[in-house]
Amino acid sequence: MKKIAWGIVLFSSLLWAENLNSVNKGLTYYKYILKPLLGYDGLTFTKKYTQKEWESLFDNQAQGFIDEFAQHSTQTEVFLRSDKFKKISNDLKSFAQYYAKDAKASPSCE
Repeated sequence: MKKIAWGIVLFSSLLWAENLNSVNKGLTYYKYILKPLLGYDGLTFTKKYTQKEWESLFDNQAQGFIDEFAQHSTQTEVFLRSDKFKKISNDLKSFAQYYAKDAKASPSCE
């Protein structure tokens, strides 16, 4: 029974660590790629929506996110429609949801 309990704890720890890794990657991507395009810090960005709203924006290959933020500038639209954005969108989603309006955490990027 103890082996099963430890297995569950270990598995849960690995999932949590992987999610935190994705959040940190998303923060880095936001800080160095999207922040210069959008012009506001990570706190302002993530606190725009709740976790559920971020989930919705990233549904259907982030189409809602693209529609919402592509109008910011032509350069932003080009990036959001690129393969690079497709590759990093899951990490950005993790970042946005982790620090969302209804989350207690705040990002450390300015």
